[in-house]
Amino acid sequence: MKTYLVGGAIRDKLLGIEPEERDWVVVGSSQKELLELGYKQVGKQFPVFLHPDTSEEHALARVEKKVGSGHKGFEFVANEKVSLEEDLLRRDLTINAIAQDEKGELIDPFGGLADIENKVIRHVSEAFSEDPLRVLRVARFYTKLKKYGFNIHDSTIEIMKKIVSNDEIETLSKERLWNEISKAFNENNPWMFFEVLIKTNFAKRYCPEIIDNENIKEKILYFSKIDLEKKIFLSISGFSISFIEFFGFPKRILDLYFLFNEFSAKFISLDIESKKIVYFLNQLDAFRRPERLEVFLKQISYFLEFHNQKDEERLNIFTEIQALINGKIDYGDLKKLNVEEIKVRVENIHIELISTILNKENK
Repeated sequence: MKTYLVGGAIRDKLLGIEPEERDWVVVGSSQKELLELGYKQVGKQFPVFLHPDTSEEHALARVEKKVGSGHKGFEFVANEKVSLEEDLLRRDLTINAIAQDEKGELIDPFGGLADIENKVIRHVSEAFSEDPLRVLRVARFYTKLKKYGFNIHDSTIEIMKKIVSNDEIETLSKERLWNEISKAFNENNPWMFFEVLIKTNFAKRYCPEIIDNENIKEKILYFSKIDLEKKIFLSISGFSISFIEFFGFPKRILDLYFLFNEFSAKFISLDIESKKIVYFLNQLDAFRRPERLEVFLKQISYFLEFHNQKDEERLNIFTEIQALINGKIDYGDLKKLNVEEIKVRVENIHIELISTILNKENK
């Protein structure tokens, strides 16, 4: 039994990047032996185990055979006879197909070290085309590595185009699509992800709105340069609902997307008058759910900043209102009032409080 460090941890270390995690492959062992040694099995489709001391993932060396369509259409064989080279051959890119033994020696059967030296993103073998998810994975790796000078090899671009043309992209789950685009937006310049989708014809087929769309491109380039939460970033970048649904954006981002699209124009055109502000806040449900106002103010602030529109007075007023709502508003004793009387009392108090803020701002 031999254990090797594999994949991204080696690539990142060679590039001077702190690895986020370490993956290991075990050669010459079996499920039975690893369990006896105290490893905990976590993989269902193929054997992956957690080390008893470090809890790092260790996978038995395996080979795979394409037996169906899509990302899941593979049959795996993992046993003592599978060699390290056979395991590395099934990996996506040469720069991810390097292993390191217990003595620190590198095993590089497919030229990954040379490709790191030459800043090349290249597929390992023709088996690359069997997994449609790799189109998005390569786009994500390009997003991560472009700042180090990497480019995708022409032969890999061509094989990615073939994957797009064979319709297997449509077998990918929304969770898989979301996972890749989400990771791309963790990088410094997520627009690089879309550049690859355009170049490989993925965009033409599945998200044509990003092609020649300077507005979305400029937003992504602009927002990626500032310290902006990813959920805010994605909710105000100008994607269509069909784009968001295709990539499986989670509900927490969908909610912010609809919040911004429903209220941004209303906010910009809103008359600064206490009754109309209260009506707007009621529509936003800001008094019951002050977190909605808080996140909306972040959205609209960045949106106005991108468009170089200064509306400091309006933003200052609503920032004060946010602080007011986050504090405790005294509505007096409501116990003896009926529902309609409570509504009137609450509405009047809201109007009075906001009138006070407006009067202070006008002085």
